[in-house]
Amino acid sequence: MNDFFIILYYIKRYFCIKIDYILKMLQKIFSIAYFPPIDYLLEMKKADSVFIEAFENYQKQTYRNRATILTGNGLYDLIIPVVRSSVKLIKEIQIDNSVAWQRNHWKTIESAYNNSPFFLYYRDFFEPLFQKKQTFLFDFNMELLHLLRLIFLINNSISLTDKFDIVPKNTENFRDYFLPKNRIFRPKRVDYQQIFGDRYNFAENLACIDYLFTKGRDF
Repeated sequence: MNDFFIILYYIKRYFCIKIDYILKMLQKIFSIAYFPPIDYLLEMKKADSVFIEAFENYQKQTYRNRATILTGNGLYDLIIPVVRSSVKLIKEIQIDNSVAWQRNHWKTIESAYNNSPFFLYYRDFFEPLFQKKQTFLFDFNMELLHLLRLIFLINNSISLTDKFDIVPKNTENFRDYFLPKNRIFRPKRVDYQQIFGDRYNFAENLACIDYLFTKGRDF
């Protein structure tokens, strides 16, 4: 009988420790993004687990379909064109492939970063994404995000939400934190020599490829 209670004690203790660990896990939720800014990935890397919001409404003029890079002519927004429709759910937003956006975006990226230290090393990871058609914006961005997580060694768990919650329980909400309009007001998380740093002042929180192609994947 004593052995039974001892076993019961350790089982109870195990589950209490397990529950306490789960409650202390740092969970974060993000909206999907096209070449998200570097501070987005830095924040993602610090989490124990990550959720990507799959049931929000699409919002215009956000990183959901745009990325800001630095070119020889200054800051430039790469914008994925989307089909105009009454559809609002982010997972159902379709890319407008009648526009040659993939060719144009890759040419712009290549022109901006061809002389950067790490572009030739990483270009083969990204170029195939610009050579095949994707119907849905969400699918394209998720494929890109998985690739970026692999490159930047972000190994925490990632999953999609199964419904929309206004304030997800026990989760830090970053869905509307990373916005183009607040880019220069967010804290500068990394400092590095940008490829056109001799022409322009340092531009904070650009698309992650600006950091990757000039500094590498370590942060």
